[in-house]
Amino acid sequence: MNGRQILNLFTTSGVTILRDVYQCSPHDLAGGLMSLNTARKYTRLATVFFGPADSPKVQRDAVTLAEARQLSLEYLEMVNKHAKKLTTRGVAWKLRAELIAFEGTFEEVEAYAKKRVMEEGGDKPKQRGVRLGRVVDGLRTISITDTQRRITDLEKTLDAGIKHDEGQPRSEALLEPFWDLVEGTGTGLIKPEYRTVIAIGLNDFAKVSCGKGKDVVVALSDGTTMTGAEFINAAMEGSLGDKLYVGLFHPTAGPVNLYEARFASGKLRTLAMAENLVCPWPDCNVPADRCQVHHIDAHKHGGHTKPSNLTMLCKYHNGVNNDDPDGQRNKRRPGKPKRGKPNRGRMRRHRGKVRLHTPGGKLVSNSHDLSSMGAMDLI
Repeated sequence: MNGRQILNLFTTSGVTILRDVYQCSPHDLAGGLMSLNTARKYTRLATVFFGPADSPKVQRDAVTLAEARQLSLEYLEMVNKHAKKLTTRGVAWKLRAELIAFEGTFEEVEAYAKKRVMEEGGDKPKQRGVRLGRVVDGLRTISITDTQRRITDLEKTLDAGIKHDEGQPRSEALLEPFWDLVEGTGTGLIKPEYRTVIAIGLNDFAKVSCGKGKDVVVALSDGTTMTGAEFINAAMEGSLGDKLYVGLFHPTAGPVNLYEARFASGKLRTLAMAENLVCPWPDCNVPADRCQVHHIDAHKHGGHTKPSNLTMLCKYHNGVNNDDPDGQRNKRRPGKPKRGKPNRGRMRRHRGKVRLHTPGGKLVSNSHDLSSMGAMDLI
């Protein structure tokens, strides 16, 4: 049995594993290969699915279906993570059963679970405020929660004060500019001027311009959103600058041209940012304002510097992208271990949109909220 077969057996036996784990103490499970915390996590999950419940029939039916569908431990853990937020008697088990029966990928089921929990009032919205952690090894942590606009403006202010050192982690680089701002020795909070790209479709722009776009929400390349009313207010305050840039996009070919731009390099970057407001690599959340321009077909392999061959990638994913045209890296003879960098896949343009082409041949989009609000999604 090879590694993939072992993994397949493990991921299709969630109920079988929990049924046996229910009879065990976490101290019996824990050992050289499993930590006590992991053992406790599994025994708690087993108690949910096989222990006493406020809806025993729903529980039995849900467990039977989960076993028939060969759901994994990870899947059942995800189901329980969301369902346990509902505290009304019987409601949590009703949702567990609903999620176990739901057809879709793991990510689709999780997105649906979040939506259902919100509908049932189980998830409380985050509260604005400042939170201070306890002292650990002589250090303390401060956490600030506020509107996306205020925090992003703060981030831009701190970014402007960074003394660039390629080897320094970003979190460390932001620390001294933060204290300069707090102590009054910095530049003061930067009022944003939107050279950040604002992606808005022509129809929505017409509504907003006529004062009828209060319900319109547009996405920005700094990772935030704004309403139609905020868009108009920014224009009235002069935050949008004195020049309007209009990008033209083709539904299947992608970016075509940018009008009213002065320099070709800036033009191409702006088009790429308008298309992808965050790095398009799956699960990445780095806004386009902090990304690098990436040639989809590498320049060294004959790729042209034209709108349809460019996208935005964060520094990390720009580095791990496989630029080889055949999608291969580290070719090896059978039985020989791979050396060097692993093949993570490469960005491709498919039906007009930029997606990750995995080594296994799948085309995967970023699921970040702003990934579906760029220019190509507005036409």
